[in-house]
Amino acid sequence: MTKSPVKKLSRRKDSVTLSSQTVRSKAYRKIAESNSNSEDEEILKGTTFPMPVATPTKRKPPVDKTAAVTPPKMQKNSENEAPLTPQTPSTVLNKLSLNSPQKSNEFEPKKLFNNQYQKARKALHSCVPTSMPGREKELTDLHDFINDCLDKETSGSLYISGPPGTGKTAALSMILEEPQLLELKKVFVNCTAIKSAGAIYARISSELNLKTNSRTEKGNLTAIESYLKKNRKMILLVLDEIDQLDSKNQSVLYTIFEWPAKLNSKLILIGIANALDLTDRILPRLQVRCELKPKLMHFAPYNKQQLVQIFTERLKESNVSSIFSPVAIQMLAGKVAAISGDVRRALDIGRRVVELAEQQKNKGTLNCIENLVAVEEHKNNTVEAVDLKQVVNVLNNVYGTSQNLSEDSDDAFPLQQKIIICSLLLILKKAKNKDITIGKLHGVYKKVCQKRNLSAVDQAEFVGLCSLVETRGIMRIVGKKETRLHKVSLVWDEEEVVNALKDKQLMSSILQDTDCVGKL
Repeated sequence: MTKSPVKKLSRRKDSVTLSSQTVRSKAYRKIAESNSNSEDEEILKGTTFPMPVATPTKRKPPVDKTAAVTPPKMQKNSENEAPLTPQTPSTVLNKLSLNSPQKSNEFEPKKLFNNQYQKARKALHSCVPTSMPGREKELTDLHDFINDCLDKETSGSLYISGPPGTGKTAALSMILEEPQLLELKKVFVNCTAIKSAGAIYARISSELNLKTNSRTEKGNLTAIESYLKKNRKMILLVLDEIDQLDSKNQSVLYTIFEWPAKLNSKLILIGIANALDLTDRILPRLQVRCELKPKLMHFAPYNKQQLVQIFTERLKESNVSSIFSPVAIQMLAGKVAAISGDVRRALDIGRRVVELAEQQKNKGTLNCIENLVAVEEHKNNTVEAVDLKQVVNVLNNVYGTSQNLSEDSDDAFPLQQKIIICSLLLILKKAKNKDITIGKLHGVYKKVCQKRNLSAVDQAEFVGLCSLVETRGIMRIVGKKETRLHKVSLVWDEEEVVNALKDKQLMSSILQDTDCVGKL
């Protein structure tokens, strides 16, 4: 039979009580032996003591004599001495100074090439000028016309004519930057960017932020005319290259020139074009009604003295007057004034002449370095002025017939311009459509550069490079449309250019690359 668990527990309790009693009796005996006082014995007999608990003794671990010993504390130094700290990597790095040592002029490398030529090219860039020598009268008349309309709060129309490069758009841009005209509501539209004559209404409506329910030509025209009737603020509408709005029966031009004469209209209309007799030849009905007849302003081509003044003032503002000798400026200005009077063409030729002068200067410096002859004297020389022979050569390239490209060395003909010429030749030789525009030429040029891991310029800079190539007389750019739609044609004989470039490995590979042409 199995024993019950209750009996097991009772037996365990009995054994525990017996062991506790034996411990107590032993404790009593020791106390009685040590203390002979009877009174204490009586007290001890009536006192109960708890069972003592034995605390285990702690044993110290054995000392390992091979282990690392903590170094003793460092003694303090005297008050005058700095405290010593251990040289850890962090403290060493903190002591390092990031300030670069001062450069001594004794070992500073000297510049081999002078940047005065770069300043001269920048000064002759055909951007919007800050002053317009030779156009003081036109600026005054234009300023008086606009301010007279604003003071009287009346409408008016003005037609500005003149050949390309005579400062028509630049003069108007300068007037519009005047402080009193900044708050005037201005709408400037270059009509060469308009796809069709009727699309001008949608463009003007968009510039005026008009909300129209209809996107048709008639709907936009109705929205503009209703806005002009209700508007109480003056509006300046500038239409550059307005002759591009030529349409059947000239309905678009007649409609636009009628806007200032409408009731309650406060519109100042300024049209700009090249033709002198546009209003008389294309818009004869405007002469019948006096209120519709626009005021005329003509910008004549620049003469020699005006071009000399423009060159002189631009170079003087940039402190590079020594680049051009007076004789060279007179020669350049006289040739351009006799042919076209185009200041943009004159500035392009000037930049080309400066480029040639800089290349010859740099080439001479490199020759001195190679020969180790008078290097210091050559570097310390003043900037060499443009030679009259260089001006004559560039003028012959621009207005001459042809020239052998092999006459220009590799250094005298920049790589980007070479690629442009080869891209033009590639289109003429491999493309089916020989009608070349700036946009099409730029597309092929980018493919050529990308295929050869060369950096391609954007379209704005590409147009500037094409202008420099045009100053060489190699190609001609014609067109009044949008810049990317300008027509490009090759002036030199195609075989002559191909023969001049066939010895150059890069150029010959471009002329044989048909993949860059694509589906043209």
